[in-house]
This record gives sequence, C-alpha cells and structure tokens, in this order.
Amino acid sequence: MSRSMPFQSTGLAIIEALFYESKAMSLTNQEIFDRLEAGIAKKRALYWGYAAFLGLIEVLPLFQHKQTLSRLDLPRRFVFLHGLMSSGNYLVRTFGNLIVLPYKFVYVSSPEVHEALDIPFRKEKINPEPEQRWMQQITPADSFDADQVIEADVVVVGTGAGGAVVAKELAEKGLAVAIIEAGSFYRRDVFSGNPLDMIPMLYRGGGITAAIGNAFISIQMGKAVGGTTLINSGTCFRAPDNILNQWVAMGLKDFTPEKMAPYFERVENIIHVQECEAKYIGPIGEVIKEGCDTLGYSCGPLKHNIIDCDGQGVCTQGCPTDAKQSTNISYIPRALDAAAQLFTDFEVKDILTDGPRATGIRAIGTGSTGKRVTLTCHAKATVLSCGAMITPTLIQKNHLVRKNKWIGKNLTIHPAVYVGAVFPERAMKNDSSIPQGYMIDEFKAEGLTFEGATPPFSILATVLPGIGRQYTDLVSAYQHLAVFGCMIKDTSTGFVRPGWNDRPFVYYNLNRADTKNLVRAMHILGKVYFAAGAKRLIMPTFDAPVVESEQDLDAMLQRKWKAHNIILSAYHALGTARMGTSTDNSAIDSNHECHTVPGLFVVDGSSIPTSLGTNPMETIMAIATRAADKIARIIG
Repeated sequence: MSRSMPFQSTGLAIIEALFYESKAMSLTNQEIFDRLEAGIAKKRALYWGYAAFLGLIEVLPLFQHKQTLSRLDLPRRFVFLHGLMSSGNYLVRTFGNLIVLPYKFVYVSSPEVHEALDIPFRKEKINPEPEQRWMQQITPADSFDADQVIEADVVVVGTGAGGAVVAKELAEKGLAVAIIEAGSFYRRDVFSGNPLDMIPMLYRGGGITAAIGNAFISIQMGKAVGGTTLINSGTCFRAPDNILNQWVAMGLKDFTPEKMAPYFERVENIIHVQECEAKYIGPIGEVIKEGCDTLGYSCGPLKHNIIDCDGQGVCTQGCPTDAKQSTNISYIPRALDAAAQLFTDFEVKDILTDGPRATGIRAIGTGSTGKRVTLTCHAKATVLSCGAMITPTLIQKNHLVRKNKWIGKNLTIHPAVYVGAVFPERAMKNDSSIPQGYMIDEFKAEGLTFEGATPPFSILATVLPGIGRQYTDLVSAYQHLAVFGCMIKDTSTGFVRPGWNDRPFVYYNLNRADTKNLVRAMHILGKVYFAAGAKRLIMPTFDAPVVESEQDLDAMLQRKWKAHNIILSAYHALGTARMGTSTDNSAIDSNHECHTVPGLFVVDGSSIPTSLGTNPMETIMAIATRAADKIARIIG
C-alpha cells in the first residue's frame, strides 16, 4: 500500500461502508483505494483536495458518535455514510456523495467489473481510411519552434457546429480562411469508447464543467476538432416553426421557416440526416413504444447525422466507426479541401483590435521544444465559434463588452433528467445500441422533449444512487436497466463570466415552473415504464430514488420538490451573445456581427436568441450557413 496519501485508513473505511453487505466484489477494498490514488497522484490540487475531504469526514462522526469514522464499527459507519448521502440538507448530501463518487467510478470503470458483467472494456479498434490530401492543411502547435504571424481574410475560432460550417462555406466562396482549434485532431482508431480514455482527450475541463446556483448542473463541452459535435448524441432537429416565428416577432425578419428551409436542407444533405434504424435503436425503443402504445402517447425514432450506423453505443465518446457525421468528418475536410488552414492545440487568448474594430486573434500553444509558442492571425473578419460558455468569456476577458449587457447573459441550457427502470426478464443491450435513438413527442408542445439517454456503463453506474448492496445490485442489473431522459424548454436563464484557471463561471437558477416540469417529466416516464412492465424505477434523486409501484410513483409527484433535490444535467448551452436588432435586446445583429465591435462575429450556440426546446446542433449549423453568406458580403 502506498504511504503518500494522508487518511488512507479513512478512505478504506469509506470503501468498506460503501460496499457493505454486497455480493462477491470484482475488486478488493485495497485495490479500489490504490487505483484512485494512482489516478489522481499527478494532479496535485485534486490529490490534496481529496485528502482534505478525507480528513474532514474522518472527524465528522465525533459530534454524534464520539469516535472518528475509521474507528466506528462497520454497521454504524454504514448508517453514518448513508445518512450523509441521503441527507435532506443539500450541502451535506453533496459532500457525502462527492466523497463516494470517486470510489464508485474507480470500481465500475475497472476491466474486472466490465468482464463480470460481459461489457466490452474498449471498442474494437478500426483503422482509419488512408491519409487524405486535406490532412496536409492541419498544423498542430507542436510543429512550431517559434512564434508565427499569418494573415487571412477570415479567422474562425472553433470547429464545432458553428465554426466548421462557417469556415467551410467561406472557404468554398474563395476566401482565405484560418481555423483555430484549442483541441487536437483525432482519427477513429483512437476512439476506444471508454470514458477513462475519451473524457480527458475530448472534453473541455475533463468533463466536469457545471452550472451552479440553486442546483448543480453538469454541462458538457467538446475540446477537439469537431467540438461538441464529436461528443454529442447526434440527434438532429430543425428549429421548430413557432420558435422561428418568435424570432421574427423580435425583429429578426430573415428567420421565417420559409427563408430558413434552404439552409436546413443544405445542412441535412451534407451531414446525412436520417432516421435511426430500429435494429440499432435496440430494446429501449421497444420498451418505450410498448409503454406509449398502452398509454396512447405519440413516439418514434429520432433522426441522426449518420452513415451506416451499427449501434456501437458510444456516441458521446467519439464514434469509433466514423458513422456519425460530426464536423470533423463532414465539414472540416470540405473546408480544408477548399484551401482553409487548420491550426490545432492553440487556445485563443487575445482578440486583436484597431480602434473599435476587431482585426484578428492571438493564440497560445505548446511548441516542438515544449515551450510556449504564439500564433497571431490578422484578418478582415474574426469569427468566434467557441460555444456559449467560452465565446462570451473570451469577449469579456478582452474587455470588449463595451456597455453591452447581453454578453454572457441570457444563458439557457435545456435542463434534463434521466429515469431508469429495471426489466429483469429483458436484455437491454445498452452497450450495443444507439444511446439516443428514440423519442416520445407527445408533449413537445408543452416544452417536454423525451429522448433516449443511455450513457456508457461506467458513467451511468457511477451516478446510480444508493450505498451497500442496494447500489451494487443496481450495478449488477445493468444489462436489464432501461434509461430514458427528458429535457425541457427552459424559462429560467443564467449567466457566464470568466472563472478560475480559464474555466467559465456558470450561474443558473432553475425556477419553480421549470422544476415542476422536470418532476412531471419524471412522472410521465415512470408511467411509460410501468406500462411496459418495469419492476422498479430509479429516479434522479438521492432521496428515496427507488420506486416499486405506480402508487409510490404518484406519491413521488406530491413531494415538495426543489431544484437541488434532483440530479440534473444539461447539454445545450445557448444564448449568451444573443442575436437581435440593437444593444437594447442583443449582443450581435442579424449578420452575427457584434453591435459594438465591427469585424467581430459570433457564430455558435451563443447567438441563438431564445431557448429552442430541441437539440440545437442542426439549427446552429443552419444559421452558420446563413451567416457565411452575410460575412462574405460584408468583407467583400
């Protein structure tokens, strides 16, 4: 046993209580602790922060039991830890679950547990296609041994749904386009499907970006060529007509459904939008259809941006077959074929200006010698496509707000919940089915969008509720566990500011109406599951999460729910540099140009004026296609 981490006896005591009375374990307590320690040993802040957590929990029982945690006998230790994890006090409950989550993750992400449950630990490696000519247009930071200065007609920051699209469209118009990406360029042979490999590689902030407020809400962002399109579920919706008409009523006259239709069609042809096949949607689609047919609810397959999808089940970890037409597969190659240049592993720090006008960017990367190198790009137009949390903070850090109150405000996120259900007699095939291939569209007019929500095993199993045998029994039932989710068209809004260590500070309060809608969504999903024959439900809460009858489900609806009682997530940050007609109601105009900074354009989810209520990728791509036309005309 390593002797470096303080309070090792506390850690082992927690693990022992966490897995109390569980059946045969795939790892010993010591192995779990040692693997956690090895995993965080090189991250000093995390290492010592967790050690401090252990020190605090070691002394907490003194107030009640007159003994430290590691000296409590196992039954009392189990009761004490369970009390923390299910406490009615939000802060106490958060602390209790933060203590055990790392041990849960280490356990369920181990190859031993995967093998015991017959789940592939990594996907079979598929060699990529032979190197294409356009790949010669990619220049990583580590190929530079000195600072560089370049010129372009347009510099585009970001390669996701906004940046890749606007770059491709402008390059094909004959403009000189430089694309700057903070992450790296990867090919399919590195996409193992295992979150241990993929989250550090593909997710900004190691996948732990979150909004704080009256609840903790995780929000995922990609950081690689392809942006968040590389790690999303691939679900494609056009912006609903009523939303587009709402924008028109706000003064954005060019956004009628009729005028936007050609842009949507262009995008759909390029990314191959089509319905998911039933055989790859898997048993979750069958379960939801059975329940909805019984209850009379409308449902059906979702549309994805795919070619020859075979249901690998790891859309959110990079597609290992290149079936998902994320922008690294669809738009970036076309942009580079049209002579655009892509610079990877460069984080943009400065927006260059000449008086009020934006004139380019300055970015930082790590050069061939391991030292910092600077890439400066002068351009007629600077396009920010970093996403709704990075774009506004980059503008703010460069002091370009210039009295525009909308930069960083108006954040909407489509808060979401999942509900699980156990079907002991059904094999759910979660590891070989499309994670989000089916929907319930009965309640879309009410702002409720129900979609598949099956994450990789190690992610789902980490957040499964409970302690002791209740928890490990749920983990063991994974092959019989159905997972579906619901996001809402939020009426709540938040804001984004620059935070510590280049991370955005995201604040968002979920209002009562939205909280009520999420609880209603949980109830609807529960009814669908029971109608399909579920034996028990797992609700997204730490307080009495297991529901075993419809009577208990109805009783759950009557609880006094608050936002912090629900386990929440979000995937669609929008609106933080919203489009509009003037500085009174927006950050940018209908050409995507900042009202107060000529030459600076925002083309990503930031520019979406209102909450959409549907997955935004295709809408962002469509408005980016339109934006390219406008930018090309402006710069001549």
